[in-house]
Amino acid sequence: MVCVKNSSSCRMIVSCIILYCFILLTNANEFVRKLSMFHNPGCEHPINCSSFKVGYVKAEGPNDTLHYLWDFTQKPSILVAAAPAGSNLTISWSQFKAGNNKSIMFSEEPVYSFGIVLDRIWEYNDVNDSGLMDRKNKNSSYVRALDMENFNWTLSDFANESMDTVDLKVESSSFTSKNSNALISGSIRFVLSAFSFRDHFGELPHLLHSANSTQVDLVLDKLKTNSSFSNSRFALEVLIASSDKVNSTASIVSQKSLDDEYSPGVFTLVHLQTPMAELGKGGYLQWRPVAYVAKERDISYSTETSSYGVTNVKNRNARLNHTLLYAYYCSHLDNLLVQSTIVSFGLKEDGFYKKTNYTSWTFVVGYGTPPNEDFSLLVIFVISIGLGLPALLIIISGIVVAVRRISQKKDDLFLNR
Repeated sequence: MVCVKNSSSCRMIVSCIILYCFILLTNANEFVRKLSMFHNPGCEHPINCSSFKVGYVKAEGPNDTLHYLWDFTQKPSILVAAAPAGSNLTISWSQFKAGNNKSIMFSEEPVYSFGIVLDRIWEYNDVNDSGLMDRKNKNSSYVRALDMENFNWTLSDFANESMDTVDLKVESSSFTSKNSNALISGSIRFVLSAFSFRDHFGELPHLLHSANSTQVDLVLDKLKTNSSFSNSRFALEVLIASSDKVNSTASIVSQKSLDDEYSPGVFTLVHLQTPMAELGKGGYLQWRPVAYVAKERDISYSTETSSYGVTNVKNRNARLNHTLLYAYYCSHLDNLLVQSTIVSFGLKEDGFYKKTNYTSWTFVVGYGTPPNEDFSLLVIFVISIGLGLPALLIIISGIVVAVRRISQKKDDLFLNR
């Protein structure tokens, strides 16, 4: 009787319960991979393996295997190859050392491959305090390029933090410009993480990762700025290469997320994706447009990032030479998608880099389609309570009224006797 009178309220409560159970079942059935890690895989005497700085993670799933290669031998590079289940990696280290092409091979042809090179750190003099970088201004009084190839990289840690995560920690020990022999103090640090499951990372900005992605955390700590620059800011140039055709293009899309639960104050999610990503078989970068200017990651120590679209790379063989991507794609580069993008760090009136001499930025490199943010179970539970509690009160009120009416009828009958 009560549910009939308050059928809309009943339906609302039932709908909330069904939605909550559906989310629980979805998370329970999340895809999981088996992770295996190797340092300089297959490198043996008489090759001097200590000169190589390659981390390899094999992520095995029921239908395919993802091969992650993280290389810091020269320019920091990441390669993601999706190959049939049971496929294996082979590296010809003598060819790799000589910088020859096709020194990286797989036992079965990957269905898709995608890679990035962290090419250059740009320092620019933001005299107008706009926070933005003028990409066309190449004047030495405005911009300086720090080629990543000139840094000496040290692999400080490469370990299975758990059965579900593999982390590689890298730090620059020195930088020497080949043109000026100038030594730049400070450090650049990376933490690369591969995951076997889908979840949000524990630290801000709490990016959503999947079993098909690598998270990259970049820190610029106490970098010595150009003495002639009064208002230095930094930007990162990234080269992108994939097995997509040469006449195709990657795209950058900014979309509003549902809420700022995971990254307080940040409601935007940005992803750069290759054409095949729309079909679920491409490559992507994903990040929130936020950087942190202190080791304590908090909204009070945050600034914004800006992206500048994608451009085609000229002289692609020369730009990618002596990198992991050249070792794999080699002479095919002229027939593949090769582009670049820049992300700068800073916001108007944030005090520039010199305020804290510290900037960190996090992004995800993945295979497939960039994951979309969903409401967490906590938020869904709160929403369910918010929607269901008023309806429940209505039902309880209806029950109380019905009981009172029945009690009143009984009293009336007793009195009439």
